[in-house]
Amino acid sequence: MPKQNPRSTIAEEGDTSLTLVEPKSLFRADTPVSYDAAGGVASRYGDLSWDMTSMSTDGTTPQTLHFFHPDPTHASSLDLLIREQHKALMWLYIDAGKDRPWRTIYFANAALNAWCRQASKRGVDLFTLLSNPEWVTEGSKDLNRTYVDSTTAALQTLWRHRRELGAPVDMELEKLRDILNKEARSRPETQQTPLIPSRVYCAILGALGDRMTLIERELDLILDAYEQARVASREAHHDTVLANVVERMKALGYDPVQTRGLDNFIAGRLCEHQMALMLAVAAYTGMRVGEVSILPLEGVLVPFEHLGCTHFELHSLTPTQFEIHGDTHKLNRGIKRPATWITSHEGIRAVRLAQRIAQAVVRVYGQPAKTGQQALLFPALANPYKANNAGSRYTYLKRLREIVCPIIEQSDLEELDRLELARGWARDDIVVGQRWPLAFHQLRRSLAVYAHRSGMVSLPALKAQLQHITQEMTLYYSAGFSRAVNLVFDKTHFSHEWEAAKAESSYFAYAFAVLFSDEELLGQGAARMANAVESRSREDTLRLFEAGKVAFQETALGGCVSTEECKLHPLEPIPFDCLESNCVNMVVFGKRLEHIIKHQEVTVANLARDEAGSVEYRLEARHLEVLLKARGRLKMGAA
Repeated sequence: MPKQNPRSTIAEEGDTSLTLVEPKSLFRADTPVSYDAAGGVASRYGDLSWDMTSMSTDGTTPQTLHFFHPDPTHASSLDLLIREQHKALMWLYIDAGKDRPWRTIYFANAALNAWCRQASKRGVDLFTLLSNPEWVTEGSKDLNRTYVDSTTAALQTLWRHRRELGAPVDMELEKLRDILNKEARSRPETQQTPLIPSRVYCAILGALGDRMTLIERELDLILDAYEQARVASREAHHDTVLANVVERMKALGYDPVQTRGLDNFIAGRLCEHQMALMLAVAAYTGMRVGEVSILPLEGVLVPFEHLGCTHFELHSLTPTQFEIHGDTHKLNRGIKRPATWITSHEGIRAVRLAQRIAQAVVRVYGQPAKTGQQALLFPALANPYKANNAGSRYTYLKRLREIVCPIIEQSDLEELDRLELARGWARDDIVVGQRWPLAFHQLRRSLAVYAHRSGMVSLPALKAQLQHITQEMTLYYSAGFSRAVNLVFDKTHFSHEWEAAKAESSYFAYAFAVLFSDEELLGQGAARMANAVESRSREDTLRLFEAGKVAFQETALGGCVSTEECKLHPLEPIPFDCLESNCVNMVVFGKRLEHIIKHQEVTVANLARDEAGSVEYRLEARHLEVLLKARGRLKMGAA
């Protein structure tokens, strides 16, 4: 815990001496604040900067926290105190009892750095500045939206430890938070990632396929040149070997006069290929860029099993379907957890090409992994255990845009306007006559939208593929799906077989759930279906399904017989809205309803005992009321 009030270390007021009074450390200088992948201490509290490399997604990429550094030409004792307060507040923020992602810590530290500069200019210490509503109001106007949001959490930490840190004990936390929230709301709203228009989306996917064909054609040549050039740099016959490589690289566009060095050409070519393959993996899985970046080299492709069976090619022992195995950390407080993604043939193709590049990097590097390291699928060319940095990725993404992205047409903007009205597309660099400004997250959102729009992917399946915790978040990503243009596939595409099988699938769902069941059927939908298929043979009933005159979709309560798109799209698995409105399309199985009511009664009773009056209690109690009223109404209708 802090040892003393930091204000006691400030030089006496009026002291004009140039001697700086070093504030005493608020924590022991030898306190470990970070560890390396092997478990050794990487940084201690007394260090001027803290090494947080172990928090990087690959455990290798350098990540450092730098603290307020006053100008040495006019540094003061107050500036040294501000720096000590900055370090102490960050240590408490990091060690607050819950794991925070690196980006959250990084932006909180950057925001505090900005507040430290303001405190130094005002001639006050950091804690005094952050406790003053008037100064926080003025200072927040000079911060970007991210820093404003990060300051709120830092203030919470300061308020919680205000007595130990020597901050004003009468600090008005709620007032300060209201100031920051109001400032954040006054900024332009963060726009959702733009959806890629259907024409552009198809063109990008086609171009990525063409790019993979190019990579397949030249990869042996470029990898051989890469390995020879690296080996030659360590041997005596360097010039002779490189002369041979130069001649072969000329076939790929290398010009010794115009290009800056052979190594730069080879590295640039390979990095460009890596970026194209990363885009392909993201496009055919929906991964985030951070998830693609840390895919492992080994064990990344695993044959897909269904009901204990692996699917193989005919007359071959080659699996036909694969899962991509990796890690995600987006919604797990920055901690990596295993994740899997189903992909298509094109996604598998991209992974296998990337493996060939990564394996060459491992061979050239020639050193085993250190504790906590693993070879990556998309590594930096100088180190197979280190991911490419964001700056390098952006450089090659800009190059690829000129290759795989088509020119934007007016029809593309009109399609976007139908999806998201009144949005200034120029602010997103979406301008007619320019190339589409492709970004990784656009591929993710576009996959969600078009997969949902196709009717071939269920919402729960989409949720699992995109690694979201809630279906509400998946709905957010696929917002606009009902207005999105259906992608046009050729006549042999599997989507047509899927569409043709829908009627048969709907009939079988009805047959197994209703015809071949002894369940008590309740609801107006059950009566409507009975009237429609009464006295008809199974063949005639199937024809009604194929003609779209009847339909059946199973639900948690029973089923729905609507032949049109549901207008409710309930987020809960139990359609409470349908129950409350006594929907004419609803089929309810009596046993299921009774089971759900019993479960709901237990839930409400537990909440009444432990959390009476809470929002959750009121919501669950309301759901129980809907269920009980619906049971009475349905039983009465069946009598």
